[in-house]
Amino acid sequence: YYTNMEGAREGHRSLEPAPIMASELGANWKNMTWTHFMMRMFNRIHFTQVEAHLLMVQLPGWKKLLARLMWDYIRDIPWRLKTPISRRLACGSAGVARLYLSVLKREIPLEFNTQMVELIADGDTVLGAVIECNGQRQRVRAAKGVILASGGFEKNQALREQYLPAPTNTTWSAGNPGNEGDALLAGLELGAKTRLMNDAWWTTTLCVPDEPAPRLAIMEKSFPGSCVVNRDGKRFANESQNYMAFQKDLFKTHTEEHPNAPAWHVFDATFRENFMVGPLMTKAMKPDSQIPKKWFDEGFVAKADTIRELADMLGIDADGLEETIGKMNHYAETGKDEDFGRGDSAYDRYYADPAIKPNPCLAPIVKAPFYAMRIEAGDFGTLGGLDTDTSARVKKADGGVFGGLFAVGNCSAAILPTYPGPGATLGPAMTMAYQAACHMNA
Repeated sequence: YYTNMEGAREGHRSLEPAPIMASELGANWKNMTWTHFMMRMFNRIHFTQVEAHLLMVQLPGWKKLLARLMWDYIRDIPWRLKTPISRRLACGSAGVARLYLSVLKREIPLEFNTQMVELIADGDTVLGAVIECNGQRQRVRAAKGVILASGGFEKNQALREQYLPAPTNTTWSAGNPGNEGDALLAGLELGAKTRLMNDAWWTTTLCVPDEPAPRLAIMEKSFPGSCVVNRDGKRFANESQNYMAFQKDLFKTHTEEHPNAPAWHVFDATFRENFMVGPLMTKAMKPDSQIPKKWFDEGFVAKADTIRELADMLGIDADGLEETIGKMNHYAETGKDEDFGRGDSAYDRYYADPAIKPNPCLAPIVKAPFYAMRIEAGDFGTLGGLDTDTSARVKKADGGVFGGLFAVGNCSAAILPTYPGPGATLGPAMTMAYQAACHMNA
């Protein structure tokens, strides 16, 4: 994600789960949670991250890929009788499905609909936990230890307000709805040490009216022919940089007098025709006449014949927005973003259009009508939590570690908080879970 840093090398470092057929799980496929709907075509057909790149930017071969995915879906009649969701899983659901399959093959018991209520401890040693399963509370004694792996606290508004920078709101978070900080609170109750509590895995999000969860606003704002502005009509960051860095820049200059949240993704008719923009898709896929009226009424999207009119609709400073669009059009001509260096790094150019010269990240914003889509200061999880050692043992606030208590994933403090690349959450979570298991069985 930081290819402009000294010593960085480009490409070939990220991994994603290989697609897997849900039917490999047998009847257990019904226990699965599907990958986020933004990573499912028409909310039904899963696609990989690589496929998403091809489709979103409409690179050579995208039509052939689209046709193949749709044909494979349509002809799978037996699976259509079970569910409207595609048999082929990709991205997160594929990764979880493969792990779940491994658990099933090893006959490791799993309890669903089960919540941890509290940890059971004797002094500095954790002996087990009180759980609630299907409305019944049970005390479970751990033979070798308890591993907490329950996610962060992104869906707990009180904890967000206590620890995270403002503005902050659970409704902007694309994290798991169940991540309310249960493991963190249980650890704090015992006197656990915490770290990095004021940080999260930041990304701007799209809170689309009537959709069940926010969408991540990652690719759209990187495409050429658009920019992101605040209420002053000013840009505050390089839109094509990685999403974590972008939002850190948002917080850096955000004030109550000059807020960066919410912000607006501004683009023109050419952009609307050529690129998929979140739920708007492309104009051919979702004509303006099919955009729900509620989206306009609630200020999620706006459309106008002039930049000034667009600004007035949304309460954005019109002079500021006109000045910003004028700058962007000049940068598109020269190929140099004089404000934030958009397009200077290899990462910037990943979600760009190579056909656009001289800078694939910059294209003019000149063709009416003009559009804006509201984006929020969201996240997909918190990264602060229980402090652990190299064996994932939870540290005590007064020194030392707890016996029999381990923490991995987002309920523990991040190992790679700068988010150097994709998998900076999942990779350490799986690694530290392995470390915990090795220590417990040593």
